[in-house]
Parts: sequence; C-alpha cells; structure tokens
Amino acid sequence: MTTLVTGAFGCIGAWVVRGLLSGGERPVVFDLADDPWRMRMIVADDVASRVTIVRGDITDREAVGAVVKKHGVRRIIHLAAWQVPLCRQDPPRGALVNVVGTANVFEAARAGQVERVVYASSAAVFGAPSLYPPGPVKDDAPWQPATHYGVYKAANEETARIYWEEHRVPSMGFRPLSVYGPGRDFGLTADPTLAMKAAVLGRRFQIRWGGSTDLIHVEDVARALLAAADSQLDGARAYNLHGASAAIADVVKLIGRAWPSAAGLIGHVEQPIPFPAALDDTRYQKDLGPAPPTSLEAGVRKTLDEFARLQKEGRLDARELA
Repeated sequence: MTTLVTGAFGCIGAWVVRGLLSGGERPVVFDLADDPWRMRMIVADDVASRVTIVRGDITDREAVGAVVKKHGVRRIIHLAAWQVPLCRQDPPRGALVNVVGTANVFEAARAGQVERVVYASSAAVFGAPSLYPPGPVKDDAPWQPATHYGVYKAANEETARIYWEEHRVPSMGFRPLSVYGPGRDFGLTADPTLAMKAAVLGRRFQIRWGGSTDLIHVEDVARALLAAADSQLDGARAYNLHGASAAIADVVKLIGRAWPSAAGLIGHVEQPIPFPAALDDTRYQKDLGPAPPTSLEAGVRKTLDEFARLQKEGRLDARELA
C-alpha cells in the first residue's frame, strides 16, 4: 500500500518518513523544496535513495492529482503547510497553501484510489486559555482561533467533513500544540527545540514567549499519524494530541538540569501565546490508543542527546541559530 507524504521535508514529515521506512515501506514524498536535509538528519544520509521523491507545489491541483495517480497512492499523510509566521506575513498566500492545498489533497483522494487521508490540523483552532473553563481543552471545545493559521486549520477540518459527507473520503486530523524534537526549527512554537539545540552548541538563546503550553515530542506526533494511516475507522475525525503541559520557565530549568554546561545560557520572555495551556486527548486514546506520551523529562533528554550525537557526527544543522 503506497503512502504519499506531502511536506515530507519538514520536521513531522521527516519523522513520518522514518516510521514508514522502519515498517518496510518505500513512501512517495512530495515537497516544493529541493534539499531534504531534515530527512537526512533524522533518517540517514542515504534516505533519498530509499524513497520516491517528487518535487511539486501543493497549490498545484493537477500536480497533486498526477502524483497520486502515477504512483498508485492508497494513503495520504498531508503535512505540507505554512506555519504561523509566514501566514501572518502573507495571509492570502497562506490561505492558498494551507486551505487550497488541503482541498487539492482531498480532491485527488476523491478522484483516485485513495482509501484514507491523514492530515495535520493544530491546536491553533482554539484560543487563549482564558476563553475556556479551567483544565485541559477538550476535542469538542469551540474554535476561537487567534491567528490566520488557526483559521486555515479550522477550515481544513470542515473541508475534511464535507469530503466525508459528500464523497465518503475517510480522514483523520490531529491537533498538536508545541511540537518539539530534532528537526523542529521553524515556527512560533519551535523555540523550545531551538533552545535545546543552542544548549548543546553552548550558545545563548532566548525563547520568545512564556506562560504554559502543551509540549509533545515529534515522534509521538508521527506515531499518531502512522496509526491513523493504518486505521480502518470511517468518518471525518479530528483529535487533540496531548504531551505534557508545562510552564516555559520550567522547561528552561529542565534544559539547564539536563545539560549543565548550558546553565545561564537559556532564557525566555514571559509573554504567553494565544493557544491553550493543555489539551485533552481522550478521544485519540480511545480510538487509536493506548498511546502514552513521552514524558517531558524524557523528551528533553532524548532531544539533547540526539543533538549531541549529530554534532559529534558533524551532521547538526544550526542554520536557524546563525
């Protein structure tokens, strides 16, 4: 069963490709970029020879349809998207990539032999913690997005619903919040990971925001996407993903304890971001679990150790810290 991964050169995409390769599959990867450096970092230097790479633009409906048809794609894991900063800089283009691009994926699925679409939504469909009752935000909490990005993700969940109701295309969308781990280097919530990389490199770094957030290790997100791709559940389902709710101030302390040589190098700005502080993933655990998340302590340790290994091998890309 051939799986297409859009946005495969991004962080989550690279971890999904790693999982597919570990399962013995040769996925088709679709991306506009021409350098799969994150895949090389996360999988192996020879990863390009183990996948089928198609360079293309998710906003090009014909190109998306053609890759599905040509390669006999049966499952799509759709991750191609602009993140918060780019959507803020250019909202029309952000809508074209995130909303029209997703519609192109569902249209290709409807027209072909695709059995399931799995896609990345986001906890950005929700608003600030003050808009909700105390405690983790539930799957069915009302959407109150505070960014263009969140609006686009909400639109994608509705697109998925219509494609199920009108065309019976099964789908599953996932709403992580602050994804961290190797490969996470762009976007507002990438700062905790960049702080960990800076710690390993012995550089100063200030996380640009604060308050509390729900942090989830990228491998846990990839695991959820892969489980969904293997699922036989019908409908248009959307799930919160929960990792560990923590204050950024405590994350900074945790990095310092785990990597003592970085003591005093990592800081943060105590400015909360307009997203929930914690997510309830009961629905995900019921349908696709049990899937215990990586603890924050273990995830930070894994991330620091992986960065240290990559640095020792001369493969730690630090371009975003330059």
